[in-house]
Amino acid sequence: MAKRKYTDEHIDYLREISPGHYNDEVTKLFNERFGMNVTETAIRTLRQKNGIKLGVTKSRMQYSIEQLAYLQELSAQGLFNAEITRLFNEKFGTKRTENAIQQQRCKYGFKTDARYYWQKGHKPWNKGMKGIDIGGKATRFKKGNRPQTWMPVGSEAITKDGYTKIKVAEPNKWRLKHRIVWEKHHGRPVPPGHAVIFGDGNRCNFDLDNLILVSRAQLAMLNKNGLIQGNADLTRTGIVIADIYQKIGDLKKGEGGAK
Repeated sequence: MAKRKYTDEHIDYLREISPGHYNDEVTKLFNERFGMNVTETAIRTLRQKNGIKLGVTKSRMQYSIEQLAYLQELSAQGLFNAEITRLFNEKFGTKRTENAIQQQRCKYGFKTDARYYWQKGHKPWNKGMKGIDIGGKATRFKKGNRPQTWMPVGSEAITKDGYTKIKVAEPNKWRLKHRIVWEKHHGRPVPPGHAVIFGDGNRCNFDLDNLILVSRAQLAMLNKNGLIQGNADLTRTGIVIADIYQKIGDLKKGEGGAK
């Protein structure tokens, strides 16, 4: 196959349209202008050969400034995330999921005053479990007398560390949401000596694939070596590496004790 030749006109036009556009956009404009079918790889190679830069970030913004502003506006109205998602998709003709919208709101700090209440007939996660009385009855609020900060069971709030917690019982019992989600899916409590981590480091991403069970020893090794990545699959690889580091450490201790 003969090598394609590019003219000065091709190069000049490429130099004109590249700034501020991504490579796929440049390729589309180039092909439309000259009626060609050049691949994105060929355009990238041509740009690099002629020192033509795009001048944009390596990763494209998933949300435009207008979209982020609208998310902030909807959140300030005190709407639930489901309603925010619906209005967002209607306005921009997109199909963003509720989880995707929640992640963006969490990322940019777009909070809402809306609180979730369990619907009638909902079965709580701890139904049938025996409760634990830890005392303090004498100082509890009497029936009908609630503090201003009181929130009903099922309410969600954000901890100072950025984790979402859910109120699971009165008078003031809360649990971390990601642990509840993991336990509900697996049908068992988080084992003693273990933790559930966010694979991509995003504490608002409650996708089951993003919630990873690790031992406390693994977690310590992950944090020590910076192995928790911005991608759940890479973090799982990091866990394998952490186990190898731990094994090496154990072997060295064994060799030291044998001397």
